[in-house]
Amino acid sequence: MKSPVVSALAAAALVLGLSGCDWIKSLWTSGDAAKPAIGTLAQPATQPAEGKIEVAAPGPSRSTEAAKPDEDSELAEKVKSALGDDPVLRMLAIDAAASGGVVTLHGTANTLANRERAGRVASAVPGVKSVKNQLVIVAGS
Repeated sequence: MKSPVVSALAAAALVLGLSGCDWIKSLWTSGDAAKPAIGTLAQPATQPAEGKIEVAAPGPSRSTEAAKPDEDSELAEKVKSALGDDPVLRMLAIDAAASGGVVTLHGTANTLANRERAGRVASAVPGVKSVKNQLVIVAGS
């Protein structure tokens, strides 16, 4: 046996839900320009001058931007190599990423001591400014 209060609440929720759907649908299907827009409006794209094509010459900023990802990936590889050279840490699932000299360690360690050891090994690699040790301790990893 249903309670009349539960039935009334269910009916009210249904009505409110359907009325909300109509309001949302009207936002998508409305073609009336007189209605005010809700939210931020995107500005129309500016059209380039006709017959004019400009090509930017590569400058020094372009080469330094291209070199930075290479430096980061090289640093990350050096850290991974140092972790792999450690007889205890080579058995663990540890990955390293670098950005601007900051190395982030991801993966698992089997003990707190090995988690801290990985951080020390990574920080000893030349070029590492700091280490974000995000290793998770999982027994048996």
